[in-house]
Amino acid sequence: MELTEINAEDTSGAVPVSEIELVETLDKLAGVVAALSAPLSEPVALDTEADSLHHYSEKTCLLQLGFSGRIFIVDPLAPGMDLKPFLSALSSRRLILHGADYDLRLLHKGYGFTASSIFDTMIAAQLLGEAEFGLAALLSKRLGIRVDKSFQRADWSERPLPEELRTYAAADVVSLHRLMDSLLEDLGRKGRLEWHEEDCARVVVAAKNHRERDPASDWRVKGTNALSNRERAFARALWRVRDERARELDRPPFRIFTNERLLEAAKAAAKGERDPEVLLQSRRGYPAPLLASVKAAVFSASSLPPTEWPGPKRETEPGDSDPALKKEMERLKGFRERLAKSLSIDPGVLASKPFLTALAKVKLRTGSRDADALAREAGVSLWRTRLLMEAAAA
Repeated sequence: MELTEINAEDTSGAVPVSEIELVETLDKLAGVVAALSAPLSEPVALDTEADSLHHYSEKTCLLQLGFSGRIFIVDPLAPGMDLKPFLSALSSRRLILHGADYDLRLLHKGYGFTASSIFDTMIAAQLLGEAEFGLAALLSKRLGIRVDKSFQRADWSERPLPEELRTYAAADVVSLHRLMDSLLEDLGRKGRLEWHEEDCARVVVAAKNHRERDPASDWRVKGTNALSNRERAFARALWRVRDERARELDRPPFRIFTNERLLEAAKAAAKGERDPEVLLQSRRGYPAPLLASVKAAVFSASSLPPTEWPGPKRETEPGDSDPALKKEMERLKGFRERLAKSLSIDPGVLASKPFLTALAKVKLRTGSRDADALAREAGVSLWRTRLLMEAAAA
């Protein structure tokens, strides 16, 4: 498989179609497997495209790879494609990704794929204190490369794949090696390589723990906790109608009606409104079957006794109101703020609230001051725990 090497000096971010190999047959895929199985002196740049903006169930639509000066776009939706040999070869390689969490979860959920080693350019940028850590911003700042983002909302499941989408998809991997080199240099200079390695390893492990759908609680979209119990009963009923309709049409739920519209409709229904067209307030109008379902759901929810109205989602765990825990949390937050300022890192990146909570609980329960033991017991980041414990002991 002969391909022209990518021009690394091109600052437009565009990749000529002639330099991209679209892999949509088993023969071509075998060629990629052979290339991956050969000795490589560099990691493989990887990105994926999915169709979550256009279909009910998200799936991987493309896998873009860059290595040895070549760009491959693997089409998993092509007829007869068996990705097992390809993914097996890919899993043995060190991968470069930007925001790896999403891609790795997508691939694990769809194919059981697990990476062996990664370099996440987004994590590296966050650990270096970059204010803007999106891929386009980093490529512009560090490499002077402009990346076109006009096709972010494209339907990647459509076939045949237009040439402009091939070019767009390739652009996200063509410069990842150079970006990695730039970030590696700064991580090494600041002594943060081990931090990055640990965080990347944790992402690989976390990608295998994707959450399954749970209709009993998935209806609790952002904003439902601010509703009254009666309003939540209507929100739950409307969510179920929307979810069923979205599944039937194979469309994302937000394309049926948005979360914001769902919440406003729930409030109006709780005040007595029963007309589905008024509740949904759409200028374009809704199909009769959906309106009928909304009307029936609102009637059903209005008939529920108060004992069956759902309460707010519990956002705190038992013991979170413990004065001793609150005090320890405040102490750790104080150390975090001072450390973040001295390291020029966002406080949330240095130590998130869940991290601080888990660490504080174990520290209070065990009385230990050993950072390694605390991190192991709490299941949290070792380097973060060591920094905080060193600050606490100073």
